[in-house]
Amino acid sequence: MSYLLYTSCFHQKQYVDIVVNMLNSYFDIIPENTNIDFMVYTNTEFRALIEARMDGKPVKFFEKNFVKTMNQTRISKVDVFDFPDIAQYDKIVYVDADTMFLRDPTPLFDAIVEDVVYAGGEGNILSEANYWGRSLFLKNDAACADQEGISVSCLGFKNLPEVKKLFSKIKQAFYLDMYQNKLVFYDQPFFNVHLINNQMVNKTDYKKLVLSRPTPEDAAEKGLVAVHFAGCPGHAQIKLDLFMDFKSRYIWPKSPSP
Repeated sequence: MSYLLYTSCFHQKQYVDIVVNMLNSYFDIIPENTNIDFMVYTNTEFRALIEARMDGKPVKFFEKNFVKTMNQTRISKVDVFDFPDIAQYDKIVYVDADTMFLRDPTPLFDAIVEDVVYAGGEGNILSEANYWGRSLFLKNDAACADQEGISVSCLGFKNLPEVKKLFSKIKQAFYLDMYQNKLVFYDQPFFNVHLINNQMVNKTDYKKLVLSRPTPEDAAEKGLVAVHFAGCPGHAQIKLDLFMDFKSRYIWPKSPSP
């Protein structure tokens, strides 16, 4: 089977540094005979900057030059089905650029068994903070019962028409709300509403593999595949500082003896 791991990089040039850090963490741990391709969705300018710092490492690129704003950047993850080579991949995993890989990401693909989207459960959909879609859920159903929400920093799914269609609906709803209501929050609430209401999400399995801002000790103890440096969207330097601080304090597992 062929697997695709991808991220996106638009809006701010300093995010190139974030993507390069993430890619280096990936190539530091990935085995040579991997069946995973890594693709960066970005523009022509940022592609050249990333390629120049990758020393020939096998990174694939998908370019579009009209993605410019923060809002466009946040919803760009759903564009993966426009990637010209997408048909050759059986399973697909999206990761936010502000992610560090700690070990081989193959378990992220192995976890994808059902025909749903895999995402780490967190928070609550009726939280007053609205991070997980409170206003959208209540708009659809004023008597909506509270339940765990999901993070969209890491999403795993099979290459299925049903997922492509759902992503298209999420993008449509996102832009409609952006134009009508000035979009007081980003893409995560829309993923929560569409995936949860359509019973198209597994909230459990990715919680064992990727967490947002755990301590280095907790990440090592849990054997996490990756960590995500959540918060402060658009503030690249804060992300870079969090990345470097975690890396300096994380105790990397020893390689097995030959």
